[in-house]
Amino acid sequence: MYTRKKFIGNVLMGAVAASAFPKLSGAAPIKNYPFKKDLVRLAVIGKGRMGSSDLRTALSTGMATLSGVCDVFDKNLDALRQQEKKGVVFTKDYHEILDRKDIDAVIIGTPDHWHQKIAIEAMKAGKDVYCEKPVIHSLQEARALVDAQEKTGRIFQMGSQGMSSWGNRLAKQMVEEGLIGQVTQVEGQFTSGPAALRPFMAPPEANEKTIWWSRFQGSAPKHAFDAQRFLQWRSWSDYGTGVAGDLFVHVIASTHFIMNAAGPQKVYGTGGIRYYTNNSRDTPDLLLGYLDYPGRDKKGAFTLSLSANLADGVSNKWGSTDFTIKGVEGLLIVGWDKVVLKTNGKADTAKFARLMTKDPVKVSGNEYEFNVATGSKGAHHDHFVNFFSAIRDGGKTVADTRFGVQASAASLLCYESYRKQKALIWDPR
Repeated sequence: MYTRKKFIGNVLMGAVAASAFPKLSGAAPIKNYPFKKDLVRLAVIGKGRMGSSDLRTALSTGMATLSGVCDVFDKNLDALRQQEKKGVVFTKDYHEILDRKDIDAVIIGTPDHWHQKIAIEAMKAGKDVYCEKPVIHSLQEARALVDAQEKTGRIFQMGSQGMSSWGNRLAKQMVEEGLIGQVTQVEGQFTSGPAALRPFMAPPEANEKTIWWSRFQGSAPKHAFDAQRFLQWRSWSDYGTGVAGDLFVHVIASTHFIMNAAGPQKVYGTGGIRYYTNNSRDTPDLLLGYLDYPGRDKKGAFTLSLSANLADGVSNKWGSTDFTIKGVEGLLIVGWDKVVLKTNGKADTAKFARLMTKDPVKVSGNEYEFNVATGSKGAHHDHFVNFFSAIRDGGKTVADTRFGVQASAASLLCYESYRKQKALIWDPR
């Protein structure tokens, strides 16, 4: 079955003890907390694949210390049990994390259908929140999440790491400088080779004794215990929105940032279950999404076209770090650490002087490659630095609640359109 690409799994592999990091010299104290510290006291709720990757990266910044771990699966708790001797709390019940006064912020890495509920409860409990995407599981959840953040004043960051990437920032500058002219289309693709269609075999450690099944299900429709639903929850609409909420949201978020867009006005999604026809999923393994955006800030209207194919073993495309912005005078191929500019005539190199980097590699007179400086720690790292800096200084995050809701809603609209088999009209305001 489908698994995340290696670029996520390879981020700073290995759990890192908080004691390995020095306190930041000259750092401002954490704002609004009863015990001012140099390090944010952090807990993770949902320590699966992405929650673990987030935790490793968060601790690697040297700006946080591990204070709590929550997961409904014993295996995910056991991986860090040795940290209990250092005062780290371990629990299957996230309420025990939210009730603690010695925890400042939480990472929410649960299945999607828990994101909004836990995020609201966490902010009401005085915690700052880093929430994996999509931050909502249905469009109806959007308003309550925004209202909770505005009422509590807590810091919120959506976990779409590309929002802190060097490539996104440079692409935004290049579009605003007019290097590719008026933008008409943004295009992103996600592909993954198919897995063998074998009956699912649950690992022995995944059973009714080790998994708190009723808590996992939460408000979702009730089913008898099913390890496949638990371990491969992204395939099921009860807990996620398939490739739309998992993958499309990354390019949507980047597009909103680069184009200063609030959301599409019309969305159409189509596709189906083409390969995994063995009852292992009810969300499509092939999905195409077309999102029409109105003109804004003197930028013309454009269309965002997205596709995800989990049974394409050749294309090797990963839109989070490889999407294209097409304009009437050229195009940009945008990655986290590299941006390629191609123009239909000689590039206007005089405009390079106003960019955040001024030393591209010249491929030809109409193609230039811009690369991040040596020593960059990457977008995932920088995303957590932005989150922790906002906590320290009372500043803003690059993917706050309203931004996260708008990007998540656009991705959910693609899936909703697919389900209803019709185009949807939307007011992003």
